[in-house]
Amino acid sequence: MMGPLLPLLMIVLIGAAFWAGRMSVGGSTPTVAAAAAPRELAERDAFIEQLRELAWQHRDVSPELSTIILDEITTHHRRLSGPDA
Repeated sequence: MMGPLLPLLMIVLIGAAFWAGRMSVGGSTPTVAAAAAPRELAERDAFIEQLRELAWQHRDVSPELSTIILDEITTHHRRLSGPDA
């Protein structure tokens, strides 16, 4: 029953992860990024971790989408923990 909806859910989650990543890197105005509270950042990080777990758990349903999600999250974390971290 959930099978046909899972690829659609994965696409929505990819979009949400992409948006969250862009916002954390500075895709919005600097005042919004600077005003982010530690609690909001912790919630965002928890959401991204939840997306990672969801993609990993359902990798057998849609391996391509799961790979894209996991690669995007990994790339984002590597950018944040670059050479100056």
